[in-house]
Amino acid sequence: MTKSDGYKAEEVGDVPRDLEGSFLANKEWQYPVEQRSGWLPAGAQELVDGHPWTRRAVEKNTRFPGYVPPEALFCWTEPDFASYVNSGGFVKPKLQCQYYISPENPQGIVDLLEPALSDLNWTCTVDSKVGRDDNLAQVTDYMGMPVPRMKKLDDGSLEVVKPSSKVAPIFIWECSRKLIDYKPTLKYQGLVNRLSGINMFTKVGMLELVRERCIERDIPINFPPPWYPLAFTLPDDLEQWKRHAEANPHKKWIYKPNGEAMGRGIILVSKISDVDSKERPFRTRCKNVEVFDPKEAPLAERHFANYGVIQEYMVNPLLLENRKFAVRVYMLVARTKPFLTFHYNFGYIKRCGEFYDENKFNRDDLFRHITNQEFQKKQDDFTVSAAADLMSIEDLDRYLQEHYGIPAFRLNFWQQVKAICMEVCLGMKEAVTEENKVGQFEIYGLDVIVDADQRVYMLEANRDPSWVMDTAVKKAIIPDMVREMLEIVLWAHSAEGKQKEAMLHSPMRGFEVLIDEAFDFQAVDVD
Repeated sequence: MTKSDGYKAEEVGDVPRDLEGSFLANKEWQYPVEQRSGWLPAGAQELVDGHPWTRRAVEKNTRFPGYVPPEALFCWTEPDFASYVNSGGFVKPKLQCQYYISPENPQGIVDLLEPALSDLNWTCTVDSKVGRDDNLAQVTDYMGMPVPRMKKLDDGSLEVVKPSSKVAPIFIWECSRKLIDYKPTLKYQGLVNRLSGINMFTKVGMLELVRERCIERDIPINFPPPWYPLAFTLPDDLEQWKRHAEANPHKKWIYKPNGEAMGRGIILVSKISDVDSKERPFRTRCKNVEVFDPKEAPLAERHFANYGVIQEYMVNPLLLENRKFAVRVYMLVARTKPFLTFHYNFGYIKRCGEFYDENKFNRDDLFRHITNQEFQKKQDDFTVSAAADLMSIEDLDRYLQEHYGIPAFRLNFWQQVKAICMEVCLGMKEAVTEENKVGQFEIYGLDVIVDADQRVYMLEANRDPSWVMDTAVKKAIIPDMVREMLEIVLWAHSAEGKQKEAMLHSPMRGFEVLIDEAFDFQAVDVD
C-alpha cells in the first residue's frame, strides 16, 4: 500500500477496531480448552474465588470481567494471580498442573501412571520442595502486584524477601518413604495416594486391627475371627503365646518381623524352645536389622526382630500341583470423606517352588512354605521352577475342577474375600475418617490363603503392592487395574462424583463397591 493509498483508506471512513470490546465479547480472558486441566476437585471454583490472592486482586481491579481458573490453586503464585486479574485476563500465566511420582517407585508403576496423568494435561515434576503459603504479600505496587521487601535481621543486616514461588502438585504418588509434603496438595483437595494414621500394612498393625474389630463385634472378645489365623505380638504377648503353645504342642507357628516384606526375617517355629528358653531367652535372640542385605543367602541363619508377630501356621493348605500357594487380591480406599471403598475382582496365584511337606519345617525348608515371589526368586533354579509360573484365579478355578472335582471354587472364593475386605474396611474406617483429609486414597495388596476345606484366611496387607510385571498374568491384571483405579479415584473426588451413588455411576468394571458411606451402602452384612 502506498502512502496515498493509506490516506485514502482513512478518508473513506475506516473505523478503528474496538479491541477491548472484542476481547470482552469473545471472552478472550478465558483459557482455551486444550490448556485446561482434564480433572479438578469438586468445589475448586468456589475455593479459588474465595482465595485471598483472588480477592485482593479483584478489589484492585473491580472491572475484571471473568474469573480465575481453578487450576491456579495448584500452579500459580501470588504474582500470577495479580497479573492475570490486573490485566483483565490479557496476561495469561502458564496454566498447567503438575503431578509428582516419587523416584523410589518401580518403573512399572511409573509407566502406567504417566500416560494417564499426561492425558489430563498435567506435567511431571521431580521437585519435592513444594509449598503453598497463601498469606498476602506485605508490599505491593500501585497496581497490587506483589513486590520484594526488605527485612531487617537480628544482626542488623537486611534481607530481600521475595513473594513465594513455590506451588503444589495436583497429584502425588508416593512410595515407601515420604519424600514430599502432602499438606500443600491436600489444602485444595488435590490427590495423594497415602492414608495417614493407618498401620494395618504392618504385621502388628493388622493384628491390632483384627483384635479391635473383634472387640467391636463381640463382648467378651471372640478372637481370632474365622478368617484370620491365631496370632500373638512378640515380645508383648510372649508369655501368653508360650502358655497356648504348651497346651497345644501339635501346632506349628510362623514368625514375621513387623515392618518387613518379601519374606525377609520369617522364621519357622515348631516348639517353644525355638523362641525362648532359660539358656537362650527371647530377648537375646533379637537383632534389629535396619536394612537387609539383598545379597544375603536366603537360607542363612535368621534372628527375631525387636517387634513382630508369631502366627499359627496352616498345616492343611489347599495345594496346587502339591505346592502351597497364596492369592494376591486388591482393595481400594477411593475416598476418605465420605468413606468409599472397593475390592478388585481379579487377582493372581503365587506358589512355592518346592513340594509342600508339613513335616519338613526347618530353615532349610523355607522355599516350600513362603509363597512370596521376591523370596522365591532367590532359588537357583527359579526361572524353571513352578514358582515362576503365576496363575490367574480363573485358571486355578479350572485346575481345581479338573483335578479335584471342586465346582465353582471362584464364586465361593470371591464371596469370602469380599467379606474379609469388608471386615478390614470397617476396622480401619474410624481412623481413616478421623486422620485423613479429602483427596487421600490408597490401594492395598492383600494376601490370602485357602485351606483344604476351601476356607479363606487373611494373611497380611501390603502398602505399595508389587508393580513388577514380569509374567503374563501380572501384565493381564495390573495395567487394567491401575487405570480403572485412577478413573474411580478421579470420579470420586470430582464434581461429577459428588452426591452420586458409586454403585450406579462410578466408572467401575473390575472393581466392586464395598462401602459407600454417602448412601449408607455395604456390600456384605458382616454383623
